[in-house]
Amino acid sequence: MENNIKITFWLNKTKKNSKNLIPIYVRVQLNYDKFFKSTGIYIQAAEWDKKAMRIRGTSQETQANNASLDALKIKILQVVNQLTVLGKPFNIHTIRKTLEGNNANQITLMRVYDEQLGEMKKLKGKDFAPATIIKYKNTQLRLRQYIKFRFQRRDMYLYELNYQFMSGFESFLKQKFNNSATTCYKHYQRFTRVIHQAMHKGYIEKYPFENYKIKLPKKKIQYLTQAELDRIDQCDFKVERLNIIRDIFVFACYTGLAYAESESLTPDCITTGMDGELWLNIHRRKTKKEYQVPLFPRALEIIEKYKNHPICLKRGKCLPVPSNVKFNAYLKEIGDIAGIPKSKPLVTHLARKTFATTVALTNGMNIGVLSKILGHNSIKVTLDSYGTIIDELMLRSVKDLKGKLTTKTERSSSERYEAGKNAQQDLIYEVKKVCKN
Repeated sequence: MENNIKITFWLNKTKKNSKNLIPIYVRVQLNYDKFFKSTGIYIQAAEWDKKAMRIRGTSQETQANNASLDALKIKILQVVNQLTVLGKPFNIHTIRKTLEGNNANQITLMRVYDEQLGEMKKLKGKDFAPATIIKYKNTQLRLRQYIKFRFQRRDMYLYELNYQFMSGFESFLKQKFNNSATTCYKHYQRFTRVIHQAMHKGYIEKYPFENYKIKLPKKKIQYLTQAELDRIDQCDFKVERLNIIRDIFVFACYTGLAYAESESLTPDCITTGMDGELWLNIHRRKTKKEYQVPLFPRALEIIEKYKNHPICLKRGKCLPVPSNVKFNAYLKEIGDIAGIPKSKPLVTHLARKTFATTVALTNGMNIGVLSKILGHNSIKVTLDSYGTIIDELMLRSVKDLKGKLTTKTERSSSERYEAGKNAQQDLIYEVKKVCKN
């Protein structure tokens, strides 16, 4: 192990103090990883012997400082020897933590995960939905199962986490539970959030899964065409509950609201914008973000239709939205009656997709504007979600442009031909005129 350890002393000239004194730093390298640490000794640049890694001179102060450097080097080697004797895996971060007398290197993955779950439970119903906590618990269960399967252990120290750990975890999820890339990504997302929290608490200094990424396949977005949306909107289902569900669904198709936002919509959310038109001020539960949505004519008609509905008056809401389970069950009936293809199962979230594609993007809405109206955290989320649709619209736009340019070129060629033909006839006329004279 000692052969893999390299200890180097050097002058860190970027840390020069007001007296032009430069600190001596130590660099400890284990294989390809390293850390830097100040020795606390400051000297003039001319006093340093770079090759010998010593301070020049014979004064008592110089001898004392050189002795301190020797003592530090010995201490580092002792730490490495102690860790080796213990027989436990260790890395450069373990060496530094032990050297600094910090016991954080003994903190385990399950400990920080339990801490995270404890904090989430305290904020249950406020910052974290019950379903979210259950998902985090499920990821912890999968991690326990992976550690037992791969390492025959119940837990892992944080310093043991690395690229290979995450790679093995993804393979484990796919092989043992037949998880899709999307499911693996969700586990990865929750797991790494816990690790980032551990970093914020000072349990580890370096993110252990640097450069590790799970590639998600681009899935085709399901949405209703304008004809299908109109068919649902214009259909009289002869049953009041289905007509109500139809109106709420169509409202979501023209606003892009998710189920939670449609269900919690109150008259106070309706405000007048800078343009003098009516807008919705929305608080998105998923992202905890405030955003604004324009009220297009059809959506406004539906709000007006239900403003005096008994359920709306009782609840103080804009729409009589039932539970999500009932909503989706009734939508299935609507889809069957309206003749919507089975490949497009009618569910509440399909309305949001339909707004983004059929109502917004297809009609030329800017992707940045759409991102704000949907309440996404960043435009990247919108691009990732609707990338395939944007590609389709781009190809359609290119095709339309080619058609216009082709027509214009053909028209120009025809005009040039006619002009040339007229010029030729004029020339023949002039020649005949000259010959006649």
